[in-house]
Amino acid sequence: MTSGELAARERVLGRISAALGRERSIASVDQLPADVSDRISRHQRHTLPTIGDDLVGRLITQMEAVLMSVVRLQSRSDVVEAVRFYCASEGIDGPMTVSPALADLDWPAETGVGAASGVELTSVTPCLAAVAETGSVALASHAATPATLNFLPDNHIIVLYENQVVAHVDDALAKMRDLDPLPRALNFVTGPSRTGDIEQTIEIGAHGPRRMHVLLLPGDPPV
Repeated sequence: MTSGELAARERVLGRISAALGRERSIASVDQLPADVSDRISRHQRHTLPTIGDDLVGRLITQMEAVLMSVVRLQSRSDVVEAVRFYCASEGIDGPMTVSPALADLDWPAETGVGAASGVELTSVTPCLAAVAETGSVALASHAATPATLNFLPDNHIIVLYENQVVAHVDDALAKMRDLDPLPRALNFVTGPSRTGDIEQTIEIGAHGPRRMHVLLLPGDPPV
């Protein structure tokens, strides 16, 4: 945990103790024995599979295996045209909403910006990271990236930068811990929504997007 997380934890536990009419015998993590405090503060990594050095290549292979499509772009200025081309090629014609984090791009006038309302067919969002091990995208929820855009529309288009690709889920969690403030939620999504509950027949789009499309850009996302 970071010092801020530890302090927040102590405040919460303090309020619980006060509500129960109890005194906390340890006022802060700093008063714990050194080995206990160190264990709480460290983020232990477990044994991880070897996946090779080509993280982007591995990611694309894993994404395509779970029915996500990926296209490479040259620059951020290509995003709007790439979204238009994808929607046209898939026969998608309907309302679209984009994350506030992408609002500075030259979207058509009718494009919505903000949280999903439930009427849009398509959303366009950035992501925090993508995991080469599993082909998952890590989606952090905060004001600039509303979580509703990840799940309500039938079509989810994700803007990803190559330097956001990490090897393992643990690495994506490390990226989350570096955020200030921390997101309200971090969702790992691996391909379009599906279920096989009914007669063991796979149904796509059961409780989320029917399509997931990744726009892969070089370098780092803008600050």
